[in-house]
Amino acid sequence: MTEGTLAAPSLADEQRELAQARILRAAGAALAARGLAATVDDVAEAAGVSRRTVFRHFATRDALFVAVIRAGVRRYAEQIPVPPDDDGLHGWLVELLEVTHRLNARNGRVFWDLVGVRAADLSPELAMAAVECRDSRNRFATTVAGLMWRARGGHGTPPPWLVDAVAVQLSGFTTQSLAGDLGRSPDEVAHVSAQVIEAALASALGS
Repeated sequence: MTEGTLAAPSLADEQRELAQARILRAAGAALAARGLAATVDDVAEAAGVSRRTVFRHFATRDALFVAVIRAGVRRYAEQIPVPPDDDGLHGWLVELLEVTHRLNARNGRVFWDLVGVRAADLSPELAMAAVECRDSRNRFATTVAGLMWRARGGHGTPPPWLVDAVAVQLSGFTTQSLAGDLGRSPDEVAHVSAQVIEAALASALGS
């Protein structure tokens, strides 16, 4: 091998990465469908591997689930559109909400469970992941509310109730409520949420 040339991954490394990717995808599907009630057996069956193989890649059930949860949180940050420099704020808001509600629908029950289950009933690993999810959601809502507030001429920081209204419209609970109860698609949910946020912003600016 010449200097500066990277060694090709071994066949064993490729097989290990492929198996791990299959396990993570299967775990994501199981968590979306069953939330924290999902089991290693659910994951193994969906991935087409044995329980032993799952534990060869992840020491515990919760270590696997935390890896999936953190990957889900990262997807939000990676897919959120960059705010515009011009007057296209409404279009950006709609796009942001479309991405968010699609991801909410994809991630399914697990993120609702992390909100609804008491920290004392979670393992330390899952409790930490729940805290990370909560902090990420809070930062997201605060950032979106602040950006729109300033872009529309607001001074200082937006009122807390406006941040709360934005947080509700970004939430997976909004996705589930409108999709499950009223049969709305994630994109339809996004357009409703955009209208609610715009109305709340106009009210806050006019008060």
